Amino acid sequence: MHSTSIFIITVLILICITNSVAAYETDMLPHASKKAQQSYHNDYKYANLHRAFALASGGAWSWKSGFETVEQAKESALKTCRKYTQQKCILYAIDDRVVFNNKIWTESWGPYKTRQQVKKAKTGTLVGHKFYDVVYTDPKGIEKSISDLKGKIIFVHFWASWCPSCRQEFSTLIDMYNILKDIMGDKVEFVVLQVRESIDTSNQWVKQHKLTALPLSDSGFDTNNQMTLKTGIKIKDRTLAKVFPASYVLDKNGIVVFSHMGSIEDWSEYIPFFKDAVERSGK
Repeated sequence: MHSTSIFIITVLILICITNSVAAYETDMLPHASKKAQQSYHNDYKYANLHRAFALASGGAWSWKSGFETVEQAKESALKTCRKYTQQKCILYAIDDRVVFNNKIWTESWGPYKTRQQVKKAKTGTLVGHKFYDVVYTDPKGIEKSISDLKGKIIFVHFWASWCPSCRQEFSTLIDMYNILKDIMGDKVEFVVLQVRESIDTSNQWVKQHKLTALPLSDSGFDTNNQMTLKTGIKIKDRTLAKVFPASYVLDKNGIVVFSHMGSIEDWSEYIPFFKDAVERSGK
């Protein structure tokens, strides 16, 4: 074999090795915070065997190490992850292997409730509950309630212009809204409701910052920090949202399949989950 051929083969091998190492060193955990990323790369990868890393939609995560068997490590990581979230935890890595399964990940808002299960669901804000039938006025000035949107996936978001973290994530909400609108049309409904301020104040803020692409609905917020249900009953805003912002995704039957208290760094990461809910829920 000519020396030139040997040189070319050697270079190609080095490129492949370099790319493989780079991919391993820069792999990014989905929905994970900077702290989680650092813990995975700087701590987990160097911890004692056997070990496992688990995570969930919304950003919850946990890893455990030093077990006699792989099964013990997996069980411990998943159990701890579940303490911090209502969402389904799945395994990202076991020992030195990344075992992340994208299909399982994007389907983790399911299994979705059947029609018979929906009839027995409690009303509330927890995953699996039927969300409160809140009354609001849509951007066109039409009074509606959550139950009017049956058959659609609903994104319910509580926010305020006085809330720093609400303002911080607003642009990424617009990104998600635009993408979902382009690929799913009217199959996903956004119900963005202001808290502890008037809709005029909210609209003034979005206009001032040129963020009007996201349609705002009026929660009908009153001075007692209450909103109204379709039955006429008043409900405290803190019953719906322990912190602001607060976000919920409801399936086609109004069942909570995802909830998150606080801001999200990149809402566009959630597009595949919405697609799965559109395709598989409500059956």
